[in-house]
Amino acid sequence: MKLLKNNAAHLRGRDGFTMIELAICLGIIAFALVAIIGVLPVGINVQKDNREETVINQDGMFWMEAIRSGSTGMNDLTNHVVFIEIDPAQGSNQKVYRWEPLAAKPGDGHMELPRGVQGAAIIGLLSMPAQADLVGPVTVRNWPQINNESRIYNRVQAKVRAISGSAVDKGEAAREMAFSYRLTSEVRPIRTMGDWGNLSGNKLAVDANRFRKLNFYEIKLTFQWPEYRFGHEERPGPNKKVFRTVVAGRLVNRNLNLLNSLDLTTGQFQEDITSPFFFFEPNRFSVPKVVAGK
Repeated sequence: MKLLKNNAAHLRGRDGFTMIELAICLGIIAFALVAIIGVLPVGINVQKDNREETVINQDGMFWMEAIRSGSTGMNDLTNHVVFIEIDPAQGSNQKVYRWEPLAAKPGDGHMELPRGVQGAAIIGLLSMPAQADLVGPVTVRNWPQINNESRIYNRVQAKVRAISGSAVDKGEAAREMAFSYRLTSEVRPIRTMGDWGNLSGNKLAVDANRFRKLNFYEIKLTFQWPEYRFGHEERPGPNKKVFRTVVAGRLVNRNLNLLNSLDLTTGQFQEDITSPFFFFEPNRFSVPKVVAGK
């Protein structure tokens, strides 16, 4: 009998929660869940923005180095560049030239990048100077030039699937959903004292000014992301970042026709002053005829 009494007393000390206590607990849990659910989308968006900006930073350095060094062998770029558009008149009614790595069928509004050298063609188009006198999709005139009297500048833009980032986005099935951005390339000669003053009375200053115009360039790469598609229209998002650098060296256009053999000495394609494909050569300089005394 004594044992039974002790068990009854023990059980009385282990009574459960009352309904009021349960209601208070549920209220606390619900309040915490509401706060967590409210913060969760913000955290996901911050993580997404940080990831995209990291990709842009890495891709920006990659593109800048590829352009400033005049790379010609990166054919893997065709897996990332969807198209390149060149507007020779920036907003005029002139036709926009569109290049794609895909073969152009009858009725298509684009041209195919030269087969076998598509990586070099991509770098060559993105290196086109803003002041190059582009008179056709594959024809440039008056290059190299000191001044652009027409005041018409080229706008070169490309849609690019991220080069760095998750390997999952590199698969064929994920291409349409992969993170992509709009890349705008601007290559311009560095402005010199001749742009602000009259040097006609000083031949040495005129010659030096022309030399600088031909051998010192600014590269400006503008990234806008993410890239949206509305029907048949491509449109960049609100995010934007700009990369700038200065290159000292000549900017030469070359013929990417595979029928012309490569120069085994330099490893470069043959020069062609009418070609729209431009490449930097940091280890060489252009000398104007007036400077050379010719």
